[in-house]
Amino acid sequence: MTEKEFLELLAKHKQGNLNTKEQMLLAQVVADGDFDEVLKQDVMQSLSGKKQGLIRRLFTNRRIAAAVTLLAMGGLLFMFVFPRKKQTNTPILSQTVKQDVSPGTNRALLTLSDGSVVELDSLGNTIIPTQGSSSVNVQGGQLVYGKGDGEQVFNTLTTPRGAQYKIQLSDGTLVWLNAGSSLKYPTIFNNSERTVELQGEAYFEVAKDAQKVFHVKVNDMQVEVLGTHFNVSAYSEDNTINTTLLEGKVKISDHILHPGEQAQRASDGNISIKEVDVEEVVAWKNGLFIFQNADVKTIMQQLSRWYDIEITYEGTPRQMRLNGEVYRNYNLSQVLAVLGATGLEFKIEGKKLNVIY
Repeated sequence: MTEKEFLELLAKHKQGNLNTKEQMLLAQVVADGDFDEVLKQDVMQSLSGKKQGLIRRLFTNRRIAAAVTLLAMGGLLFMFVFPRKKQTNTPILSQTVKQDVSPGTNRALLTLSDGSVVELDSLGNTIIPTQGSSSVNVQGGQLVYGKGDGEQVFNTLTTPRGAQYKIQLSDGTLVWLNAGSSLKYPTIFNNSERTVELQGEAYFEVAKDAQKVFHVKVNDMQVEVLGTHFNVSAYSEDNTINTTLLEGKVKISDHILHPGEQAQRASDGNISIKEVDVEEVVAWKNGLFIFQNADVKTIMQQLSRWYDIEITYEGTPRQMRLNGEVYRNYNLSQVLAVLGATGLEFKIEGKKLNVIY
């Protein structure tokens, strides 16, 4: 490929006009590294000073070979940080994608107090019977509970793999539920405390009420808040329960979290506190995957939940760390075309994805 052809392909890529074959070709050419300097100059022109500094370090650090790809539809940056292995003629996708996998959608299942189940989707054309003394309806693709008093009954909102949903509780608290998660909650809060139960992952914007403390129960752990924004990730397949604070204050056991901190509770009950990039933690709520120094299996685990696919691995794992951003509304083949620049290969068979090292 000539430099002119590469720039034409890159320009078409930025406009969002690449087909799957062209996406794979671009990722492969970038991985080969023949146009590193051309790509660097093009990338630098469209980035902020902070990101320009990062790119300079990646391109000039001789210990790291980085393949840098601009993603279509918004010019998001994806950087692969790994020892560049010698490229072969093996295609990035070892099998042509005959049936692509679409991204997750806005849908959920609502289990009512009587055990009946209502399907919710982005259309919002759903009639939900009054729960206790609280009215329930779907507005703008989210579930909304009205205020009430009297009998307290419980509902459960469940998002399957490949789905997410938003709910407004009767006190005004907003909850975004990630894929493969569930939230059990009272339709009204008529006690001295507000308590919900979570499985999976959710982002909370808690309505302030100094008279009623808000609690999130996760297994045998409890997060105590007054009025705050935070994220709780508690998937059963993970080894820790992670609570990340964006704004306000939360208490976990005897630990007080400050904004920008994350509490990690291990399976043995021990809790450690560390500073994290909150944008990465809540990227899923904002329509993004953001990876920072992430290994392949961590990334594949997120793809598995969002695309509702089974992941298998073949070959000897390589010590590889990736950094970057990808839109969650991309089809799976588009994500794999970019990830292929790392030298990984992929094989799609229906809802199964085989990762080949």
